[in-house]
Amino acid sequence: MTPEALLRDANRILLITHITPDGDAIGGLLALGQVLRGMSKDVTVSCSDAVPGRYAYLPGYADIAQQADGPFDLIVSLDCSDLRRVGCIYRAEEWRDIPFLNIDHHVTNTCFGTHNWVGLEYVATSEMVLDLCDRLGAPLDADIARCLLYGIVGDTQGLRTDNVTPALLGKVMRLMQLGAPLADIMDQIFNRRPIRLLHAWEKTLETIQLDEGVIWAYLTRQARMEAEWPDTDLHGMSNFLLTVEEANLSAVLVERDDGQVEVGLRARAPFNVAHVALALGGGGHPQAAGCMLNGPLDQAVERVVSLLKEQTSNQLVSQPAHLPTCSQIC
Repeated sequence: MTPEALLRDANRILLITHITPDGDAIGGLLALGQVLRGMSKDVTVSCSDAVPGRYAYLPGYADIAQQADGPFDLIVSLDCSDLRRVGCIYRAEEWRDIPFLNIDHHVTNTCFGTHNWVGLEYVATSEMVLDLCDRLGAPLDADIARCLLYGIVGDTQGLRTDNVTPALLGKVMRLMQLGAPLADIMDQIFNRRPIRLLHAWEKTLETIQLDEGVIWAYLTRQARMEAEWPDTDLHGMSNFLLTVEEANLSAVLVERDDGQVEVGLRARAPFNVAHVALALGGGGHPQAAGCMLNGPLDQAVERVVSLLKEQTSNQLVSQPAHLPTCSQIC
């Protein structure tokens, strides 16, 4: 069945986006939730992790749940490259007989759903949701358009990635015409940082190292506490490190309260970090990927940096054969 057919046939729908959510994850989640509620569906929008407060800018933020109780007749994951990214909100044993629609655009997607729509040609899951709304014949309003444009802008680093096309810019124009404020969205994503984040950046930059074209830095839990920064998202630090002229690959590692380590990876084209993330149990795009590792932090740093240096020395710049593939709709 097509994604739109599954959604039309379902009445109680659980939408889940990935742990440590980004703007595309939250934008796509909230937009699809609003569209389905407009179709008189009973919808729960959810994320296992607490959603950072900066996303309160988006309509529907307060509705995001960290727990979900059925019954459901359809489960939909958004922007999740594998089942681990769905998080603990998904009860695999209890809900294994419920149809599971996997909507994602990452090259590392493992096609873990009972139904999979993996659109590698899309720049963002929010762009996929926009096309899905059209297939459903659902009307779009300014709130939905704001969420979708936020996701697209976030995943293209402000419409600056090399997969931005004239066709995508046409969609951006359409969302603006519907009432999505591009300038304000740009400002919210790229120009708003609380002072405590700058203190966290300061402590992270104290650890910076550069070797063999790989630049990396880390933030311990203790340093986060000293900076009074409760979040593990450093708002673009991995992109910032890659602005260093001598660097081809970057990594930022942040120690969580539970001892696990969040890893953000970036690559300057034609280098590729997608398969590095995959080897570490994560996923993502060739130039932007990530994963979650068990601690301790120093061992995680050593593991990540070793793989990245191997990447630079071997010049592995093309998609490796072991990356999973699946058809667009299966």
